[in-house]
Amino acid sequence: MLNSYSADQKHKFDLTYVQDCSESEKQQIIDKFGVPAPLLEYEDDKDEPARIEIGTENNYVLMVFWAPIKGSSHSEPVSVIFYDHKLFIFTSSEMEVINETIESLWQQSYEKRMAFLLDLILPIVRKYIGRVSKLEYQADQIQSHLSARSKMKHLDDLTLINQDAVYLRSAIQENASCFEEIKSIPQGTDVPFDKKCNRKLHNVQLETNQADRMIGLISESVEQLSDTFDRLINNNLNEIMRFLTIWSLLLAVPPIVSGFYGMNMHLPLANGSLAWLASLVLTGILMLALLIYLHNHHSV
Repeated sequence: MLNSYSADQKHKFDLTYVQDCSESEKQQIIDKFGVPAPLLEYEDDKDEPARIEIGTENNYVLMVFWAPIKGSSHSEPVSVIFYDHKLFIFTSSEMEVINETIESLWQQSYEKRMAFLLDLILPIVRKYIGRVSKLEYQADQIQSHLSARSKMKHLDDLTLINQDAVYLRSAIQENASCFEEIKSIPQGTDVPFDKKCNRKLHNVQLETNQADRMIGLISESVEQLSDTFDRLINNNLNEIMRFLTIWSLLLAVPPIVSGFYGMNMHLPLANGSLAWLASLVLTGILMLALLIYLHNHHSV
């Protein structure tokens, strides 16, 4: 879906933003606005890295950063093109925070495209902080239920949290590098950068650094929780193996006693009507002696 907004009294530039850009819309942008075709080659690439690219003659500035998609910790790239005093933004329909913010920001007055873009980026960064806070809450919930009886479901949940943290951390750190490069845009381009834009960029970087610190702490916390779960699982496994070992030793005594009394040879207490009772008593004494021995040697 292609949306175009023309310059007016409140805006000193034209804005065109496209959701889920199709091939026909790419051609329309090339024909109508004269945007070089190579700039649109990677618009449908979901793995496009965050970066800033400047034309050899300073005739355009391409900026790619990441934004979260709806209902997921995954992110997708947003492409922004400064060309011929116009602003082009390419998004996904699943990036509801961007699409809603563009509509809201256009109701305000903007002289510079960079100021508009930085105000658009700020809620995206805050959206990441919200996603990170949600992961932090989930990790705290798992930690509060951490005990020797922790279930495998908790470990599965922890694995999902760790996976989401990896996705978020990658996107946040790539964005941080991209936003830092904004300062390197040369003055020879048609993207003026004044003190007002510098303040907006400072706010964006502060929020991005906060998100980066938070996701770093969560990653460390999840790693520690995973190590704790591993130790608990190993301890539980050791307890089970010790239990089985002790019972296997105890249950080995009756076959030994009954085996001796089943031989065709003279044994004490083998004669008489109470010989079976004597064998049971002897078996019980031997099992009790073995249990006492294991207990004294810290095996029980």
